[in-house]
Amino acid sequence: MIDYSENKVGIVLVSHSAKLAEAVAELAEQMTQEPAPIAIAAGIDDPENPFGTDVIKVQEAIESVYSDAGVLVLMDLGSAVMSTEMALEFLSPTQRSHVKICTAPLVEGAISAMVQASLGANIQQVMAEANAALTAKISQINVDEILPEQNLENSNNIEKEKSSKTIKTTVKNQLGIHARPAAKLVAITNQFQSEIMLQNLTKNSRGINAKSINQVITLAVKQGHEIAITGTGNDADLALTKIQELIANNFGEAEVIVKKTPTILKTPDAKNKLIGTPASSGIAFGKVVHYQPTIPEVEDYPVEYPEVEWEYLQLILETTKKEIQGIIDNLSNKSTTDNTQTDILQTQLLYIEDPTLLEEVHQLIFQQNHCAAVAWKKAIEAMINTYQKLEDPYLQARAIDIKDVGGLVLQLLTGASSNSLNLSQPGILVTSDLTPSLALQLKPNLVLGICTSAGSVTAHSTLIANTLGIPMVVGVGTQLLSLATDSQIALDGATGEVWLEPSQTQLQELLAKQSQTFEKYQTPQEAITKDGRKISLMANIVGVADAEFALECGAEGVGLLRSEFLYLDRQTQPTEAEEYETYRAIAKIMGIRPLTIRTLDIGGDKQVAYIKLESEANPFLGCRGIRQSLDTPEILQTQLRAILRASHGHNIKVMFPMVASVQEVRAAKKILTEVENSLSGINKIKAGIMVEVPAAVTMANQLAKEVDFFSIGTNDLSQYVMAADRTNSKVANLANGLEPAVLRMIQQTVIAAHEAGISVSVCGQLGSNLVAVPILLGLGVDELSVAPPSISIVKRVISQLDMSEVEAIAHSVLELDGAKSVQEYVVAKLGI
Repeated sequence: MIDYSENKVGIVLVSHSAKLAEAVAELAEQMTQEPAPIAIAAGIDDPENPFGTDVIKVQEAIESVYSDAGVLVLMDLGSAVMSTEMALEFLSPTQRSHVKICTAPLVEGAISAMVQASLGANIQQVMAEANAALTAKISQINVDEILPEQNLENSNNIEKEKSSKTIKTTVKNQLGIHARPAAKLVAITNQFQSEIMLQNLTKNSRGINAKSINQVITLAVKQGHEIAITGTGNDADLALTKIQELIANNFGEAEVIVKKTPTILKTPDAKNKLIGTPASSGIAFGKVVHYQPTIPEVEDYPVEYPEVEWEYLQLILETTKKEIQGIIDNLSNKSTTDNTQTDILQTQLLYIEDPTLLEEVHQLIFQQNHCAAVAWKKAIEAMINTYQKLEDPYLQARAIDIKDVGGLVLQLLTGASSNSLNLSQPGILVTSDLTPSLALQLKPNLVLGICTSAGSVTAHSTLIANTLGIPMVVGVGTQLLSLATDSQIALDGATGEVWLEPSQTQLQELLAKQSQTFEKYQTPQEAITKDGRKISLMANIVGVADAEFALECGAEGVGLLRSEFLYLDRQTQPTEAEEYETYRAIAKIMGIRPLTIRTLDIGGDKQVAYIKLESEANPFLGCRGIRQSLDTPEILQTQLRAILRASHGHNIKVMFPMVASVQEVRAAKKILTEVENSLSGINKIKAGIMVEVPAAVTMANQLAKEVDFFSIGTNDLSQYVMAADRTNSKVANLANGLEPAVLRMIQQTVIAAHEAGISVSVCGQLGSNLVAVPILLGLGVDELSVAPPSISIVKRVISQLDMSEVEAIAHSVLELDGAKSVQEYVVAKLGI
């Protein structure tokens, strides 16, 4: 057996014929100077009929050449593809992530892949070379063939119907078709095969491709503009109907009341003062912390095979999209204050998929022979320039979004290090401009304020700063960038004033103003309504650092510790000692405050490598939460032992997720009791359940007799009540906690709990929705558990409410016809 001194990409050949696969493997090996791992999975063990493929053989072949460098699988037709896909399901998630299925022809692809693998190329390069194998063959025999990509385009054109339909309408939402409305429009148009064109009739513009987010945004459609949408194709009628509904619904945006920015005297009244534009209110002072993102250097080189460059770019784009989607999933798991951050990231995904941008890159690679990195950079710079030339300041601000996502791709293309923000001490962030990806890294306890030389109040990064409550001033000028690191700076995010090395007098004046502002908008120590009703306000956390941050934000305890953070992104199960140390560390931070630990909640969209979860056609309705824990009781026992040991001297409670029946609760409680009895000197702890499925609501009166408390997970409850997968962009908007159907479920749960004498908490995203807070209180919810940054604003909202008023509101919204009506009703009543 050959001993490979270093990891190289492994090659697996899957074929119906063992003799064919052996011959291809032998031919491929003869083409290389250095060996590379190759294995075959071909034929079946039937002498009379040896042709076929075997799933187990494919799995064994992959495992025999597997390494961290990855494995590329090439196949012939028919069952070879099916067997390969099934074999992947038998691999661990870690192994599966390193295995790529290649569409290249078996013989040509194997030879090309083997050569590249033997040279030590990475999996992306090996795959790209294999996919380009036919191109070299075509050029050698001088056949004027149409490339598959062109064939597909021509076939699509043949399928399109020539008949067209046009509708005209007026855009009424406040800011017109800006980035997020454009993203919603593009998401709809891309669901249909028909060609969809959009024209701004008010500006007499040319028609543009409505499937391109960049073209839609740069059309600069404002409030009051008349537009025309033309659909051409078989499903054009349905597409236009959906688009018309979107526009008639103002793209799902509530009416925006635009507040006038205070008029600021642009002439500084002090020598050490600069004037910018107020972007996020608040006063901050501290040391300057400079941040300047680096742009990767890109060198062009002659491109011999443009198809390889194009394929490499596609792989990088897919990697970037996965990274962004990972951030979106992480934000969703942390129950952020609202959808602002995830909406912005969803828009970035559309930028990457934009057909106009990709067409430009394609031309730069195939017609001008640029390498992928240079082609991408040129196309991005052209797109940025287009945005910057627009008249509308709001649309101009989208240029930084393009620059941001373009830079993320460029970093991966060039292998440059990412522009991460690492602060060890609190300070004022000073930079030329703030990108959304940088804004998402901000921590309010370290970034006290933000000051930019350029920037816009309508930039997406500014929205994130507002969400986090960080004071911000933009457009101060380049003088800002010359400040010495660690010099003192102060800023007022409400007026746009910036002081350099502020004097003692200036600091005292700012402190006095901050005190007045604090008194006006002071966050109360406790969440108490105007008529004296106390509402417990807890934090949702995922680790030790989150626990400290939660207390800094004013949390009264932890309403939800998502314990799965201990289990994810590792190859082995955490030990009891590891779990105990983590729970104990968090408990010490909390002191005697409540700490509710949810037992392991995996399955659905959360998988771990060392727990063999079967492949499920519908994982969100499969073995997840308490179902998985009861299926692997040894893991649950270990976790409960760690929790119980950490509970000594602390106020720890345990909570079981995804409960649907009384029998599940009794089975889990039995395990808990057994573990309690096995430990000496440990007191019994309170046990509760997550109410996340309609079955638990229906059986709430019986479940309440079994547990000490309920905690309503509104994220899952909403998707199960509305039968809408919240990870599916086509239906996610239906999984809205403000839907009366969901609110009625909450009401039913509260009634059953209170009749049994137990408390009810809401720990889902709805708990930090400012429109939902008065409804939840009116329905009788005892406790809210939210993301730490949301605590102060939720406390302030609660302090302005009267229980008799919110009870009347809650009673009324249960009779409304949908989430939109609920939102409008509460806003009208309370002005939230």
